[in-house]
Amino acid sequence: MKKKEELFYLIQSLSKTEKRYFKVSAQGSDAAEYLILFDAIEAQKTYDESKIKLLFKDKAFVTQLTTIKNYLKHRILQALRNYHAHISKNAELLDIIRNVEILFHKGQYSICESELKRAEKKAKHFEQEVLLFHIQEWKRKVHQAMFPQDFSTLKAITLEQKNILKSTQEYIDLLLANIDPSQFSLSHKKSASLQNRTLKALHKYRKSLLSKDHNKAKRSIEDLIKEWEQHPELLKEYFTMYFSISNNLLGFLVYKKQYKEAFVRILVLKQKAYAVQTISASFIKEKLRLYNIELEIHRNLKELHTTHEIIEEIQDFMQQHNTLMPSTYRLSFSFQFATIYFLKKDNKKALRWINEILNHQTKKDRKDLITYTYWLNLLVHYELGNGFTLRYLVDSMKKHLKKEKNIDFYEKILLKFISKTVEHSNSEKRKEFLTLQENLTAHPIPNTVLGYVDFNEWISRKH
Repeated sequence: MKKKEELFYLIQSLSKTEKRYFKVSAQGSDAAEYLILFDAIEAQKTYDESKIKLLFKDKAFVTQLTTIKNYLKHRILQALRNYHAHISKNAELLDIIRNVEILFHKGQYSICESELKRAEKKAKHFEQEVLLFHIQEWKRKVHQAMFPQDFSTLKAITLEQKNILKSTQEYIDLLLANIDPSQFSLSHKKSASLQNRTLKALHKYRKSLLSKDHNKAKRSIEDLIKEWEQHPELLKEYFTMYFSISNNLLGFLVYKKQYKEAFVRILVLKQKAYAVQTISASFIKEKLRLYNIELEIHRNLKELHTTHEIIEEIQDFMQQHNTLMPSTYRLSFSFQFATIYFLKKDNKKALRWINEILNHQTKKDRKDLITYTYWLNLLVHYELGNGFTLRYLVDSMKKHLKKEKNIDFYEKILLKFISKTVEHSNSEKRKEFLTLQENLTAHPIPNTVLGYVDFNEWISRKH
C-alpha cells in the first residue's frame, strides 16, 4: 500500500454503520469539503488520485489535496475511536487513563483517584499488565500531588510497578521464545497471568513438535484450551487468542488424520465464534483459517457429502465481511473449491470455480495459484473429453510455463500425455495411464507440486 492510498483503504474498510456514524458526527460548517472528498474516494474501486484532482479541478482545496486528505483521515479515526469506545477492555482503560491525565492537569485529584481505582480493578481482572503499569504511574503521581510526604505509600506503589515490569519482561521473553522455539529454554516456574501461561504452553507445544513427541504436543495444547475455558470472561474478551490456539489443535488433528475429533471440535468452535459480537480483522483471519482446515478434511475425505454446504457457508462469510477480508483469500478459496470438486469428480462445479479464477485474474494474484489453476483446467477438460479445447489449452500452457520458468520434465510428460490420449477409448486410456505412472516414477513430481494438484491421485484412480 502506497502512502497516498492509505485514506482510500481506510474508507473501503468502513462498514455501513461506521460510515453513517462518521457522516453524522462530521456535520458542521467546516465539513463540506472533506465530506465530498470522502464520497468521491468511497465511490472508487481502485484509488486514482488523478481522477480525484480532475473531478475537483474547480475547487480551491485541490491545491492542498494532501493536507485535506490527512485532515479527513484524522477525522475518520476520531469518529472510529468514539464509535468503538467499548470495543475492548484495552480501549476502555486507555480512555480512563486519558481522562485521568486531563483531570490531573485540572487539579481534580479526588476524581483521578476514583477513576484509577476503577481502572486498576479492571486491568488486574483482564490481565492488562502494560496498562496496569501506566495506571500505577498515575496513581503514584496523584498520591504524590495530594500527599507529597507519604513516602511509605509512594514506595508501595513503586514496588508494585516493579513487580508488574517483571511479569511484562517475562511476556517479552516468552514472545521471543515462541518466535524461535528451538533456541530458547524456559523456567518451570508457573506464570501468574493466563496470557503468559498461554505463551509458555505454546512454546512447549512447538518444542514437542520439533522433537516429534506428538502425544506431548497434543496434551499441552488440549490442557491450554481447557484452562481458557475455565476463564469465561477472559475467553470472551480475548476470543481471537483462544480461536488461534484452537486452530493450532485442529491443524495438528488434520496432520495426524484424526478427522472425526477435528470435525467435532470444529462444530463446537463455530458455535463459540458465532456468539462473538465484535468482528475484527484478526477474528476474520482465524475464521478463514478454520475454514481452510475444514476444507483440508473435505479434500482428504472425498466421500463427504456436505462439501457444497461448507463452500456456500464460506462464500456467505466472505460476502458478509468483504471490507475486512484480504483479497488474496478469494483466489485461495476459489482454488480450493475447484480442487475439491475435481477430487470428488464433480467436474462441472470444478470448472465453474476454475473459470471464476481465470476470468478475474489480475497481475497482483499469486502466480503459483494461477499456474496450478491452469493445470487443473487441463485435467478437468480431459475428464470431460473436450479434445478440441485441450489442444488449444495445452499450447497455452506451454507458453505460460516458458514465460514463468523452464518446463520441467514431468510437465512435458503430462502435457504430451493429455494431448495424445484425450480422445482414446477407456480401455486404451487405462494402458496409457499405467505407462504414464511408470514414466513419472522415473521422473517424479515434486511433493510441493502435489500439495497443489495431486496428479498421482488422479492417475492412480484411472487404472
